[in-house]
Amino acid sequence: MRNALGCGVAVGILALTSTAMAQEPTPPPTEPVVTQPPKANATVTTQTTTQTATSNNAGAEKKDDGTTDHSKVIGHFGVGYFGVTAQPIGTGAAGGVGRGTVQVPVIGMRYWLTERFGIDAGLGLNMFSSSSAAETAGREVTVDGPAVLAFALHAGVPLAFATGKHYKFLAIPELNFGYATQTEEAQNVAPGAVAPGDIHRTGLRFDIGARIGTEIQFGFIGIPELALQASVGLNFRRRVWHASQEANAPTTPADISSSQGATDFGTTVQSDPWAIFTNNIAAIYYFP
Repeated sequence: MRNALGCGVAVGILALTSTAMAQEPTPPPTEPVVTQPPKANATVTTQTTTQTATSNNAGAEKKDDGTTDHSKVIGHFGVGYFGVTAQPIGTGAAGGVGRGTVQVPVIGMRYWLTERFGIDAGLGLNMFSSSSAAETAGREVTVDGPAVLAFALHAGVPLAFATGKHYKFLAIPELNFGYATQTEEAQNVAPGAVAPGDIHRTGLRFDIGARIGTEIQFGFIGIPELALQASVGLNFRRRVWHASQEANAPTTPADISSSQGATDFGTTVQSDPWAIFTNNIAAIYYFP
């Protein structure tokens, strides 16, 4: 009897334990953890990338492309004020001419056909007249001064035999030709009187030679179109002063004339007609 009761109790305890184990809840599955980089690290990476790109762009901008200032003006006209030429002209009486000069400002152009070969051309012009008036005993007397016409021509062939980034060395064979004329007519001739013949005064100038020097362009400050040229040279110069008076009897029974001449040969600084600032520098501006 006791044995049967003990077996029953044991079977009951075993049944309860199995039921409890069967009803124990299963824990939920664990979600995977995703690790994200800190935002601060992302910002640093972006800044580093931006700085690297900026540095590369700056390096590209500073890189020299090898283009010279001279190459930028090939096929373009350059203009400039090339100074004042002292043009000879006769003065005084027809029978004893004196030496005078007329100042002729020269404006010129330079055109580069190729990198080595160019053409220079310049023109100077001066025209002036004068008059004076005086009143005596109620009578006004007007005297016209002799009018003067003077001009100068310049031609040259600039040769660039060496070039750099902002400069070039030049040799320039050149010639200059100038002429001046003046006519003086008799003034206030009395009625019935014979006026003397007109007096003609002229002057001639001819230069031929060559210069050597340098032309600096201001590309290093962003204006390669602006250039300054300085040079020295060797030339031959011939100048003539002349005066004559037409025959007009009885005051001028025969033609009268006289002349003077001068010949020079030697070295020169950059002047006539290449002069500006200190007589040895010329400025040229090239059109874009």
